[in-house]
Amino acid sequence: MLSPSFFTLCLAASATLAAAIPVPDPTPTGPALAKRTDHYGTATVYDQNNYPGSCGITNPDSAIIVALGNKWMDNEFQSPFCGRTISVVNTGSSDGGVHGKGNTITAKVQDTCESCQNDNLDFSIGAWNALTSNSEESVVDVTWHFNA
Repeated sequence: MLSPSFFTLCLAASATLAAAIPVPDPTPTGPALAKRTDHYGTATVYDQNNYPGSCGITNPDSAIIVALGNKWMDNEFQSPFCGRTISVVNTGSSDGGVHGKGNTITAKVQDTCESCQNDNLDFSIGAWNALTSNSEESVVDVTWHFNA
C-alpha cells in the first residue's frame, strides 16, 4: 500500500508537470489583424467574367466580394488576406452621382485590384449594388476595416 506522503508527492509532481505543458497561443497567424483600424479610400466596380480571382476561386458577379490593392495583397497568388472579410461604409461621392451614402456591407476578399492605390477597393457587381443602392458604375468614397 502506498503511503499518503508518496501519494501527495506524486500529485504535486503531476500538477507541476501539467503547469509546465505549453498552451497553444490563440493569436491567429498570418496578416496582423487590423480590426478597428479604419482605412479611407475610393471604391469602384469590376466584372468577374467567370474567371477565378487571385485567391483562386471563381465567384459569380452577384457575390459580395472585394479586391484589395497590392498594398495588401503584395502580388501574391492566394494572399493571406484571401477569405478575410471587411466592413465597408459608403461615405458618399463628390459628384453626387452614386447613391447609398451610409450603406454598410461586409465583403469577402477574393481578388487583387492591380490598379488600386493604397486603401482603394474594387467590388463585384453584387457588392457594388448593395453598397450604392444599385447605382451606375462610378467611384464612391468609402471607409473600411478588417473584421476579426
